Amino acid sequence: MLQPTPRQAVAKASAPSSARAEIAFGRGPGGETFIRRQFAAYPFHVCRPHSFAGDPPGMVTLYLQSLSGGIYEHERLSLSLAAEPGARVHVTSQASTIVQSMQGGQARLDASLEAREGALVEYMPDPLILFPDADLATTLTLRWHEDAKVILADAFLAHDPEGAGRVFSMLDSRLDIETPEGRLLARDRFVLSGEAHKDRLSSEAGGGGALGTLVVITGPDGLAPMLAAVRGALEDQPGTYAGASVLPKDCGIRARLLSADGAALRRAMQAAWAAAREVITGAPPPERRK
Repeated sequence: MLQPTPRQAVAKASAPSSARAEIAFGRGPGGETFIRRQFAAYPFHVCRPHSFAGDPPGMVTLYLQSLSGGIYEHERLSLSLAAEPGARVHVTSQASTIVQSMQGGQARLDASLEAREGALVEYMPDPLILFPDADLATTLTLRWHEDAKVILADAFLAHDPEGAGRVFSMLDSRLDIETPEGRLLARDRFVLSGEAHKDRLSSEAGGGGALGTLVVITGPDGLAPMLAAVRGALEDQPGTYAGASVLPKDCGIRARLLSADGAALRRAMQAAWAAAREVITGAPPPERRK
């Protein structure tokens, strides 16, 4: 992404704003997935869907872009994704999103996702990059219908562009998995300060302390082979500590990764995602260029 000048960043931070994007995916009579409905306000930009050889039949890949250079203080961004029965979609970002430095305020990023019966949904944005003094609260709410398969990724890393060792302020991250009626199945939440990240996680990881979470929601059937596959993919990943376990009510599994840097995290997350996709569809995903 293009980086704003300090003056632009201050101006942006002083102007609270909210924006949303809403996208619904349908399944055509031939099995192809298409965008049935979309709305996107600045800074969201929805790219044209792509199909990749080697993906499940009918699956499309959609890239979401930010036109503003990142997430700024006081912004309230919301994203809504809905996959209708039988739709198959992989949603990702153009690149990592920078959470810009702030002056005592906070930004919010709220995402909701609904996966209907028979849908296959992968929501895998690139990691957030937290600049010094960044304060961000994120929520991701999945409304899961039985017989849908969902893979979710959430990751971040800290970066001081001046190399002075400064840290972000706070990251508050929450993932809720719900039934179609709104009954909570599982919640994954952590609140992490930049100081704690620097003093504990970074030292444990032997470097930058990039943190990632991969969640696979399939229901109770087939949990054992899924857990074994993801654990196997995460074994002996250079520069990464990782573990995986079953979520409450046997709705799926969760893997948590702590890596020395963004490159190590990317390799490990890609390996875990490929293992999960292969269990669900019988084949690993093809490489996606960005």
